[in-house]
Amino acid sequence: MKLKPIATLLLGCSLSFQSCWLSDTADDFPPQIQDYYEPVTMVRSEFDTTTTLQTTAEVIVNSGKIYVKDNFIFINERNKGFHIIDNTDPTNPQNIAFLNVLGSSDLTIKGNSVYVNNATDLLALTLDAQAGTMEITKRVPNAFPQLTSPFGNVYYGANENEVVVDWIFKGNNN
Repeated sequence: MKLKPIATLLLGCSLSFQSCWLSDTADDFPPQIQDYYEPVTMVRSEFDTTTTLQTTAEVIVNSGKIYVKDNFIFINERNKGFHIIDNTDPTNPQNIAFLNVLGSSDLTIKGNSVYVNNATDLLALTLDAQAGTMEITKRVPNAFPQLTSPFGNVYYGANENEVVVDWIFKGNNN
């Protein structure tokens, strides 16, 4: 009686595959990135002029990494730049300036040079926050890939002369 094990196997397989055939296909696929976020792009020529030192402080809204150097604390505002905090008096830190660097997430300091990612570019800066001066000493274009979305997807629709500087939430298209 070899027929009974084969019939049992076929019945078991057909029942297990039933869930695949009777499911709602709209729920079977993850949401597409374009359903929720869209990239903010800039033309390269405009993008190259956006890094500036603002001598007025900004409110911290969407903080990222924190970097401490001497009496200063640098707090990343995701994809916008860095808050510069004077921590000379740790009981009363002062938010003194904002370094506008679009598409930024990280920085490091070695000697007198500040290195920061500027979306796809790597910048080397000299910075004197108390005097309110900043100079870009070197730009390495396309040192990094385009910014990824909050889901981790890469946007491939940017033209060759465009840079993705941020992603904005637009909601679900459905």
